[in-house]
Amino acid sequence: EEWYEQSMKELGKFYGINWVEERPIILILSSRKDIDLVRGVKSEDWVVGFTDGSKKCLFLLDPKSYEKESSHKYSDEEYSSLISHELSHLFSRILYEGYTPKWLVEGIAIYSSGQLKLKKKPQEFNKFLESFNNGESGLYEESGFAVKILVENFGKEKFFEFYKSLKEVQTSEDLSKLFKKFYEAELNYEFFNKYL
Repeated sequence: EEWYEQSMKELGKFYGINWVEERPIILILSSRKDIDLVRGVKSEDWVVGFTDGSKKCLFLLDPKSYEKESSHKYSDEEYSSLISHELSHLFSRILYEGYTPKWLVEGIAIYSSGQLKLKKKPQEFNKFLESFNNGESGLYEESGFAVKILVENFGKEKFFEFYKSLKEVQTSEDLSKLFKKFYEAELNYEFFNKYL
């Protein structure tokens, strides 16, 4: 409860949203079997939290089952940032709900939840941009740091304007054009590595 309230407060500040009515609920699942049942597919052992596609609820693996039912090590810091990560997905859907590149969706959640402090900074970006439609290798290792570069070097306001403009994006080519419009640069690893 305390972590939930803290996350709602911090994310509200980050997104500029004072979410007071119809706030999301958290449903705790006790096992991998329960996760698979709710999702309707067999999940990877790293999946410990997810949303239902709405702004209403999120599902988390029970902290008591965390190490037994996943590939993660439990700590209070890891679990509280997991709550914040999943809530961040719901906040970002208030700004814009539609097609979003996977690296950007996860990057925002990783950055805004404070999970970067639990991750090793990459020596070089070379994987996350391949994660346009799905979670390729490098997505969770690099995307949060990429969003950090955009927010901290160019401003949160510009970043959110870019994010809300994703309604124009259907393909990776569309995304590249939109990125160039906002950041006056090519969407490539060279751009991000320059700021690493």
